[in-house]
Amino acid sequence: MTNGRLISFLTEERARFVNYARSILHEGDEIEPEDVVHDVLVKLFERDDATTPEALAAYVFRALRNRVIDHVRTRRSTVPISIGSEDPGVDLPDRSPSPLDAVQSGEGRQALFHALDALSDIERDVLIAHEFEGISFKTLAGERGMPIGTLLSHKSRALKKLKKLIG
Repeated sequence: MTNGRLISFLTEERARFVNYARSILHEGDEIEPEDVVHDVLVKLFERDDATTPEALAAYVFRALRNRVIDHVRTRRSTVPISIGSEDPGVDLPDRSPSPLDAVQSGEGRQALFHALDALSDIERDVLIAHEFEGISFKTLAGERGMPIGTLLSHKSRALKKLKKLIG
């Protein structure tokens, strides 16, 4: 594909690319769909090889999706704080303790034990056996005579309850 044909193709399809980028970005993302499309198209033009992919539209759509995934993976969590009455806030890295740090503290450990006590016996047993003792679901299913799906459901419910109780 010649540069002229490539440019005309990308100009004609740009609106579709922007709409696609908009559809895969989430509300509140700090990157704009137009910026994602621009990044992808610049990289396409910067390619060292003179050839362009035969299915150019598919290539660009896939590149857009990958660019959004890269953005989501590299995004750092921030916590806005106000530094004065006029200042709208400054974004600083989130310095709150990790869940592991919270559980390793005395209060966190106590909260975890109280939350574990609130679980049903089967939920607690499955969670402890799989997460803390490292027993596989296949082994648990054989020992307890239950389907793996049932054990997975018990663990899922246990984790949801723990998250709600511990916060």
